[in-house]
Amino acid sequence: MTAIGRVTVDAVDRGRLAQECVQGIEIVGKTANGTRVMGMVCNRGITNLAEGQKDILWPVPDEWTFEEAATVPVAYGTVYYAMIMFGQLRRGESVLIHAGSGGVGQAAINVALHYGCEVFITVGTAEKRAFIKKLFPQLKDSHIGNSRDTSFEDMISRETNGKGVDMVLNSLSDDKLQASVRCLAFRGRFLEIGKFDITNNTSIAMYFLSKEITFHGIMLNYIFNLEPVIKKRFQDLCLRGIVNGAIKPLTYCSFKANEVENAYRYMAAGKHIGKVIIKIREEEQSNGQLRPVAMPIDAIPRYICHKDLVYVVIGGLGGFGLELADWLIMRGGRKILLTSRRGITNGYQSSRLRAWASYGADVQISTHDVTTEPGCEEMLKMALSMGPVHAIFNLAVILKDSIFQNQTSETFKTSFAPKALATMHLDKLSRKLCPDLKDFVVFSSVSCGRGNAGQTNYGYSNSVMERICEWRKKLGLPALAVQWGAIGDVGLIADMQNDDVQLEIGGTLHQRISSCLTALDKFMKQGAPIVSSIVVAEKKTGCEGCGNALDAVAQIMGIKNLKTVSQQVSLADLGMDSMMALEINQILEREFKIFLTAQDVRTLTFARLLELTALRKPISSASNSRLTNDEGAVGLRVLIRNFGDEKTVSKPIVYMPSMVPEHMIFMLPGLDSNAAQLEPLCKRLKVKVCVLQLGVEHKNENMHQMVNRLYQIVIPMLKPGCPFWLLGYSYGTLLALELASRLEKEGYKGTIFCLDGAPEFVYALVTKTISVTSDFQLQNSLLCHTMRLVAPNVDATRELMEKLNNIESFEEKIALTVRMSPLQDKYSDKFLTKLAQVSFDRLKTILDYDPKAFKKLQSPIVLLRPKENPSFVALEENYGLDKYTENNVTVHFLGGNHVSIIENKDCADIINSVLAEIERQEN
Repeated sequence: MTAIGRVTVDAVDRGRLAQECVQGIEIVGKTANGTRVMGMVCNRGITNLAEGQKDILWPVPDEWTFEEAATVPVAYGTVYYAMIMFGQLRRGESVLIHAGSGGVGQAAINVALHYGCEVFITVGTAEKRAFIKKLFPQLKDSHIGNSRDTSFEDMISRETNGKGVDMVLNSLSDDKLQASVRCLAFRGRFLEIGKFDITNNTSIAMYFLSKEITFHGIMLNYIFNLEPVIKKRFQDLCLRGIVNGAIKPLTYCSFKANEVENAYRYMAAGKHIGKVIIKIREEEQSNGQLRPVAMPIDAIPRYICHKDLVYVVIGGLGGFGLELADWLIMRGGRKILLTSRRGITNGYQSSRLRAWASYGADVQISTHDVTTEPGCEEMLKMALSMGPVHAIFNLAVILKDSIFQNQTSETFKTSFAPKALATMHLDKLSRKLCPDLKDFVVFSSVSCGRGNAGQTNYGYSNSVMERICEWRKKLGLPALAVQWGAIGDVGLIADMQNDDVQLEIGGTLHQRISSCLTALDKFMKQGAPIVSSIVVAEKKTGCEGCGNALDAVAQIMGIKNLKTVSQQVSLADLGMDSMMALEINQILEREFKIFLTAQDVRTLTFARLLELTALRKPISSASNSRLTNDEGAVGLRVLIRNFGDEKTVSKPIVYMPSMVPEHMIFMLPGLDSNAAQLEPLCKRLKVKVCVLQLGVEHKNENMHQMVNRLYQIVIPMLKPGCPFWLLGYSYGTLLALELASRLEKEGYKGTIFCLDGAPEFVYALVTKTISVTSDFQLQNSLLCHTMRLVAPNVDATRELMEKLNNIESFEEKIALTVRMSPLQDKYSDKFLTKLAQVSFDRLKTILDYDPKAFKKLQSPIVLLRPKENPSFVALEENYGLDKYTENNVTVHFLGGNHVSIIENKDCADIINSVLAEIERQEN
């Protein structure tokens, strides 16, 4: 809720110290002595090293994995805290549990059933309903309601004869919350674990109290600050539940440490069942060694302060100084010394000091003159009286700007003293007085690194500081000089600005203080003595100002003039790295509906990209209404991507390389019927793969005729009584379902894998993205797309689009397309002629397909699909496949899109796992 912005962090904790990372409060791991434990922390739980409270930790049973243990603390902690400690649940009572398929919901059901209660639940989808019935077969079907509306109120009234339930564990909001209150019986208890209505201060009618009901707001995060006796009771209750079996691991889906964003997106989509786990590391086998082995992981650099060490900030009462001191305190620092010759001069400085004191920080002010050696020494001794000095930051500055001709020796001395002189004294004295110093940081400026005609004195002073840092670094001493650009919201530039007008200084815009502190995290964790952070004024980000995909890709790659590069050279050869490739793939898909695999992006050229974007431009006002532009051909780009090799694609069957040459799965590729498109998937499968291709020789075929041909190929290869395994990709799912139906009529049983495809999905893909008001328009779209694939040429394609509108005969249109195709030696004219005809026939089978005529299968269906629907396809999670089988439809959500899902390793892993389980059950 906080991650997607539905609930603010204030709803979780009002203290700033606890608000920095409120997600991830369940932890599982090993203590320093090797004990397996699980527990909760108030924040910052997404880490490989956590510090937990001993009275909110529990031992992990030997039979539980770490993933299983991670599902327990918060879910069951919430249930015991709410239902037992507040709700005083008693045996035999009735309980309404909302969102029963979620983590807390499953935990509540387990506990309520353990107490012998009558349990009512709600779920959001038919899939979750089926899941919960399978997981808890003792639940009555009449006791399972819908959490998406208020119909559960009628269910409670009907099943309890109007009495209501003794307890409601509520996580629903708005009108569903009000309906939940009405479900309570006399003296019922309402337990609110949701945060949305609490933060919105939703009103509840007072007349509900006439039934002597009680309301409890459940804030599990408060448990960390409660009295030890309460925490001890909480810990004992949960421990007792583990021992007596009331607490059992929940269902979960797991994401790796580098998939945190995917985990959040998956959870925010509301498609998960149970818990979403982020697996930071593998649990190592003990091998007689109790202490856990250190396993560092890649992470964004972060500066951490120690509460017992001292941090000195020269110029600490200025705008940037106050922000830096606050940053150090938020990072754990509790001993801060700020220097300022004038001391506290305004109320804002005083208010910040009071706030820091409330955090438990000891912040002292030094007014010693650090531009003199005696003053600097006294300041350091004051710091040492607080504790060992860990870091020194010099932020002091005095500006005396003017062009060089107007500068004097006095203006140079004035600017020189707080920067260069102070740094020289700090360097000399810290070597003697601060042996434990770990960070020596000075704030320089781009006026030194890049130059500024009006700040020669300032640039000179900064240059001296930088040379000191370079010398210290050579001696092995800590040193860092940061060249900042203009900082706009605090400090000198903020004082110089008028209202919201951005000053442009030396070709740079001001940088926000939050951005500066983020950059400082990285700077403090690297080894260079001098670094810079600036915002270039003319720099554009993202796809700003891009008229087409060509401009967008050029901007991502930093190419200012496309005339300076060859359009036939691949982007990889032009310097595209992996991050650029990812960004290019995302922006082409999101902004321009161009779907490419990772390999396609690596081999992409600007010539090919020009072809993909050219048809986005208007052709002519007269013909535009009858022509299908590039935006309207999204479906064709997805359905038909590559015609493959002319000789190979004509073969009825192709055996693909796989990991194990035993058993067999039959695959049906997309509308282009090209086995090569499935090769990345096949290589990872632990089963023999036979891809069935339709070829180009059979003109004017309908769906029944196609399936009959495929059946004649498959049936001799199937042993009597053996199950069949079919996989259809995209358009191939229609063929797979029909072929499965034909095989079932002959007595066979099996499993059908649908790889991002289903009849409703493919139909939507065609009708929503291609102009199909007539065969005429569909033919034109198909032929233009065929030319773009076979021989990309912008001018030829435009000319073809114009001429096709004047021809009615499809045969003549095909002949014209073949004649006008630019010279290429990959495909023969005869092949292209047949290819165009059969592609049109297959498109027509999609439009003519009648799902009502399909007899439901008895075999299960496994759908593997991307986590999000394309913008032009709005379907159920299972793509409506439950209409095609009496058995289960299992849905697996994967990363990627309709094209790249084939290359997703998880796709092959799931198929291998399902097939292995089938074989295990059969044996």
